[in-house]
Amino acid sequence: MKLSIITINYNHLEGLKKTFQSVKEQIWCDYEWIVIDGGSTDGSKEFIVEHQDCFAYWCSEPDGGVYNAMNKGIVRAHGEYVNFMNSGDTFFDSTSLSKVFSQLRCSDILYGAMLLPNGKLDHSPMMKSNLQWFDFYEHTLPHQASFIRRDLFDRIGLYDESYRIAADWYFFAKAFVWHKVTSDFIPALLARFEGGGLSSNGDQAEVENQRFKKEVFGTYLLAVRDRTMYFDVIHEYHLLAILHSVLYRIARYWHNRKHENVKIEGF
Repeated sequence: MKLSIITINYNHLEGLKKTFQSVKEQIWCDYEWIVIDGGSTDGSKEFIVEHQDCFAYWCSEPDGGVYNAMNKGIVRAHGEYVNFMNSGDTFFDSTSLSKVFSQLRCSDILYGAMLLPNGKLDHSPMMKSNLQWFDFYEHTLPHQASFIRRDLFDRIGLYDESYRIAADWYFFAKAFVWHKVTSDFIPALLARFEGGGLSSNGDQAEVENQRFKKEVFGTYLLAVRDRTMYFDVIHEYHLLAILHSVLYRIARYWHNRKHENVKIEGF
């Protein structure tokens, strides 16, 4: 089986119906569908039971949050790739999956574009081929329009559930920075984002972003065990952030000169 679609839901029946319709409309059908419900009381469970023949696995029980639910789905997934199409989000149109899998692809991560409710592209600076590790310092990939090899979660680990908002960004950053994964860009709109949810909590997101950036990118800035007088001076005068900012912008400038923006099909 090529793909496992994982949908998580909690008390969002109308969103679940939208996602259900979107998945069922796909003309490419070599997928299994896993639904993880957090013990909804709004009729979601009854809807899932009514359509349970469409799902390879489903459950409705309390969970430990978004990433705990997503991890439950990963553990149950048998597809070569995994996609997270959560309740309320949808594929862009009925051809989305065929645009991804109509040709042979074997990279660790496949990704395309996602449309925001305001009609703009989500994470538009990432919509290019040849992603580099430093791209993930300020941006990430939309998980609704990304397809991750199932065995990558065995190599890197499941989503870190100590993060409430940024675990998927943390995962992508680790994958590109530490594990040198391969990727394949599909220059087309593949998904639509409903909006809202935990990701709208900007303060919490910033705290988590700074936390994982220090862990993932810190080794590129300073090897503590090899400190020299040079780095001690940088620490004393708080110059590390300035140094990183300058080098980062130089790297982005030269990288973007080499890679022109790609036309997104349908946008």
